Amino acid sequence: MGIWALMDCKPLISKLLPLLLFANFVGTAVQALAAEVRGTVTVEYQGMFTTGANVQSQPVSVALLPAQGQQVASRHTRSHQVEIIGNRMSPAFLTVKKGDSIRFVNRDGVYHEIFSLSSGKSWSSRLDRVDGSRASSPGLVLDVPGTTHFFCRIHSKSYARIDVVDSPYLETVMSGHAFHFSGLASGRWKLRLAAPAAETRWVEVSAMTSPPPLVLRLMSHGGGQGNGKLNAQAGVEQLYHD
Repeated sequence: MGIWALMDCKPLISKLLPLLLFANFVGTAVQALAAEVRGTVTVEYQGMFTTGANVQSQPVSVALLPAQGQQVASRHTRSHQVEIIGNRMSPAFLTVKKGDSIRFVNRDGVYHEIFSLSSGKSWSSRLDRVDGSRASSPGLVLDVPGTTHFFCRIHSKSYARIDVVDSPYLETVMSGHAFHFSGLASGRWKLRLAAPAAETRWVEVSAMTSPPPLVLRLMSHGGGQGNGKLNAQAGVEQLYHD
């Protein structure tokens, strides 16, 4: 009787088996991409003075790259914009994915001549006044990982630093705030930590399910002043740490 009952169920089993196998596959795939990397990163200053809130409100770039050949999520390239307002570039610090593009937009009533400084090919663009027909630069594709510095030939305090990394996992947080990457393959990864006033740091980390938060620090040798102000003389120079 048991055998006949089993034979009667055979058509049902043949229909359910592919569904069960697919569900198991999906569950395994989801579990494989359920790893995370999270934590906080703080910029610490070595100087003669106590730093305040203004110093600590510095942007920190956090990029995550695979260390064991893991597959990474695909992401379309993006176009970023740096505005020039009051002879200053904003944002003055930016991290983008390899292949993204950047353009400069003049919001001032004066001309600007932007040029780049990096280990790659040099680039320059002359920007008309805000109401001119060429107040925006052509798009510049950033396809070489590394750091590129941008200056204005006319205004010495106009500066921006753009870091290019070969990863879609990018976050910019304020010093002392949390970062969080999810949907990762488990295993070893590398964190790249960078800030305008600090040295770039690489940290090997493990991606796992529900990981304990990391507590990371970046060290700046620029120091600070009382009342939470950065040293005015070191303003642009602090952005050169690589």
